[in-house]
Amino acid sequence: MSIIGTIHEDVTTDVLGKIGTWQWMVTLLSTALVIPTMLNHYDDMFLLKPSQDILCAPSQEFINRSLCSYTITNNSAVVSCDKWLVKFMWLFWIKKTWLIFCDKMQLLSTTVICRSGLVFGCIIFGVISDSFGRRIAIFGSLIADLVFRLTLVFCDSESWYRLLIFLKSLFTSANCYLELILVCEIASNSWRTKLSLIVSTPRILASLCLIPFANAAPNLDTYNFITFLLGTLLLIILRWIPESPQWLLYNRKIPKAEKTLFNAAKKNGVKLCSEFKIRPVNNKAYDCLEEEWTCLMILSNNNVRLLIIVSLWFWALYNFLFAPLFIKLHTRMQAYSPLHNLSIVVFLGLLNIFIMMKIKMRYLLTINIIVLGSSTAFVTFLEQTDFNSTICDLLTSIGLASGLISYALLLNITPRLFAVNIRATLVGCCHAAGHLGTITCYLLTSLRSINDSTMLITTLAVTVILVGLCFIFPDVDGRELPDTIKDMDYFSELSKPLRWATQKTNSPSNEEVEIRVYSFSSGGYNITANTSEDTVPARPIGFIRVWYRLRSFVRQLLTEIRTH
Repeated sequence: MSIIGTIHEDVTTDVLGKIGTWQWMVTLLSTALVIPTMLNHYDDMFLLKPSQDILCAPSQEFINRSLCSYTITNNSAVVSCDKWLVKFMWLFWIKKTWLIFCDKMQLLSTTVICRSGLVFGCIIFGVISDSFGRRIAIFGSLIADLVFRLTLVFCDSESWYRLLIFLKSLFTSANCYLELILVCEIASNSWRTKLSLIVSTPRILASLCLIPFANAAPNLDTYNFITFLLGTLLLIILRWIPESPQWLLYNRKIPKAEKTLFNAAKKNGVKLCSEFKIRPVNNKAYDCLEEEWTCLMILSNNNVRLLIIVSLWFWALYNFLFAPLFIKLHTRMQAYSPLHNLSIVVFLGLLNIFIMMKIKMRYLLTINIIVLGSSTAFVTFLEQTDFNSTICDLLTSIGLASGLISYALLLNITPRLFAVNIRATLVGCCHAAGHLGTITCYLLTSLRSINDSTMLITTLAVTVILVGLCFIFPDVDGRELPDTIKDMDYFSELSKPLRWATQKTNSPSNEEVEIRVYSFSSGGYNITANTSEDTVPARPIGFIRVWYRLRSFVRQLLTEIRTH
């Protein structure tokens, strides 16, 4: 079992306390900012139903209410339908020269285009966030979402429509995960899991309610404008979104970090002296601040390289495994209802919360992955027979609930595996890998590229691989991550969290300073007890440890045989 991190809190918790008004404010505002991402229907457009309030009007004499009729017949005469009327906001009709619902391949290609934009956008905004700050990336993403939504409402060109969808996905992808990273970096050890789950709630609900909600709107233009108005209201709360103090400290913006924490302390009712300061505790911390890093340095270490590869593959395979149940849920809406599925998700979610008190998150993730994979495999098998459809519906609901719980755990674990300086970039890469996995499954399922038997075998294989990858993940429960070096050495000193000494009062005690020294081992490092700069060498994580032990055992066994 690999455990990384130390039990010490970071400087934000040292100053503000484990939880307070400021932490709750940031959490609730971040949750609200995730809502526009929750309402992005282009991700799964091929699952939407044709709109109702649309008229095919070739002339004033002939009107056909069939949405995708290019021709109409009257007295054996065929008249071309060359325009459509869309009832916008239940008030007035606007003209359209083409409709996306007239061809199912158009819907599938739009889904692929949207997801492709998210692939590039998640990576790009991860780099922007690590370079310029979480707040700037979130602000830019929300503004772009409003601009592109309003433009798409009045766009009447097929080529421009597809380009705008790609650009919208590209420029609005920051809100998929940056709010989660922000909350992860301001939360204390004991509250990080709870606050992260709150911020993840809109994204989890989107899988259940987004498509029914979009289908409830009279047409996509009305739906887009409603979400545009909602996003406009969210602009008001941007002024209260702070920058991450951890990011500020790691990027040498110490005065801004001091100001942010000073203002936050006022909201939490914490009294600080007027000369409140934050400083690295010794010269080694300054060396870390001056160190530069590159992508090659990230991949030069076995543990880091393994952790990144495992995370990318896990996200891709998880999304590939979850997509078939998601498609079945929304293509057979008559057998499901959002309220029915929400009740199952809530029940299993409460059960998982109770179990989480007994076992660690990665083991809980393993259990839910097994349930998800087994449900998907059983549903695929039963659909090949004339088995009772009620059983299939129940298994689909249980599998979907386990998949959403797995997703919530994955969202909670992933940001805590990477260092602050490269956290957004690598989490963005994980999301990009997830979208690639979803695209692959959508294409295979929609185009019937593989039969049900092959899909069944593939599902079982992916489940087994995911279970194996779960045992490579380090434990993250109750830890300040990432930290240290005993079980997980990162690529450079820069990636290790610095310990910052805070002068909260005019005369800080020695104990107050010493408890904030940075530690390079999971067992704790006391700067007063050990002045050596040497650290304990890292132990390899993952299955490579099993291989080393097996090789050592074989060598020892061969030595004993030769001796006798």
